[in-house]
Amino acid sequence: MGTAGLQDFKRVLKDFRELGSLAVKGTVAAPVLNVWLRFGPPPTTAVAVLTSGFQFLAVMWTFHFWHGMARKNLNQRMRLCAAFFVAGLIISGVLLKQFTIRPGPNRDNVVEGWALRVDVQPLIGPNHTPADALREAQYDATEVWTGASITAIHVLLVTCWVATFVSVAMFISAFLMLQRGRPKLTG
Repeated sequence: MGTAGLQDFKRVLKDFRELGSLAVKGTVAAPVLNVWLRFGPPPTTAVAVLTSGFQFLAVMWTFHFWHGMARKNLNQRMRLCAAFFVAGLIISGVLLKQFTIRPGPNRDNVVEGWALRVDVQPLIGPNHTPADALREAQYDATEVWTGASITAIHVLLVTCWVATFVSVAMFISAFLMLQRGRPKLTG
C-alpha cells in the first residue's frame, strides 16, 4: 500500500499538465510568499521554509499512508483536514492580531509576550500601554515582556501556522487521491 502511494506521489509531481499536480505544488510553494508579504510569524524566511518543508513531508506522508484507503475513510479524513485548516486559520489570525505588532514596512512582525517584566509593570496604565513601552524599547520585546512568555507565544504562533498549512496540504492530497481513484467514464 505505501509503495504504491509513493509511486502515485511521484507521478503527481512529474505531471505538469494535471490540475491536481499544480495544486499540490502550489500548496507547498504558497508559504514562501510570506517572505515578501510578511504577514506570518517571524522570522518570515525561516518560518516560510519550515512551513513548506513540513507541507512537502505531509503530502508524502498522506500519499504513503492514506493511498488505497477506503473512499469513506479518506473522505472522513479529508473533512477533518478541512476543519483543522479552517480552525487553524482562525486561531492563527487571532494570535497574530493579538500577539504581534509590525514595527514598520518591510520588517518582520515582533512577537509580544503575555507576561510583562516586573520592572515594566508599574509603568503600564491607562496613558501608557505595553505597545507604547515596546515603541520606546525600539521594538525589542525582551525589554517589555518576559523571555519565557515571548517564547511560549512564539512557539504557539509557529505551531498553529505550520499546522494550518500542513492540514491544507493533507486536504488537497486526500482530495487528489479521491479524484484519481475514480473510475474514468468512457464515452
